[in-house]
Amino acid sequence: MKKDKAHLVAFIGVMFALIFVLFMLEGALSIVAGISTCVLSLPVAIALSVYDDWKNSFIGGTLLGVSSCIFCLIFGMAVYANPLVAVLPRLIMGVVAYWTYFGLSKLFDRAKRRYFREVFPASIAAVAGTLTNTVLYILAIGVFVDKSIMGVGAQLMQIAVAIYFPIEIVASFALVPVYVAVMKRVGNRYVVKKKPAEAVESASDVGSGEQ
Repeated sequence: MKKDKAHLVAFIGVMFALIFVLFMLEGALSIVAGISTCVLSLPVAIALSVYDDWKNSFIGGTLLGVSSCIFCLIFGMAVYANPLVAVLPRLIMGVVAYWTYFGLSKLFDRAKRRYFREVFPASIAAVAGTLTNTVLYILAIGVFVDKSIMGVGAQLMQIAVAIYFPIEIVASFALVPVYVAVMKRVGNRYVVKKKPAEAVESASDVGSGEQ
């Protein structure tokens, strides 16, 4: 089997739109109610980073970072739109999550229980990705955000991220395995296409089953 590039691009486009809408929703809530947890967009971004091979491990985090940049520019938070603050931590997040998922999947490949073969690696990868995102994001704010411009704003942002971190951990731990399973099913159906020989064999199997 091989990947249909057109469908892969379309799939990534749809996922970017989903992440963007979710991030904007979360951002709007943060402005209205002071809630800034990425309990919706972050799990989707991590799942997108780990569900496929390593070549795509940077995609989910990058899309989340780009959404963050756009949000900051729209809502007058340009100091946080710096790609070194908004994008780089999320890109690294996706790579860390992928290799955590890959390593645990290999480790538990022969486990009898489906939970350890599929769910547990995705959940721990989600925790690793969320931890990476939070730590690197706070460090990036401290290094790249000018304190003379932000005043206490940068410190408040760091405190807010630290407070909401446990909520994001729980949400990612619970949701990423579900999202990974869905993305694999969708990807196998729409993104990966069979070679001609495999298609003929599959059609033959179907015909034999109907007789």
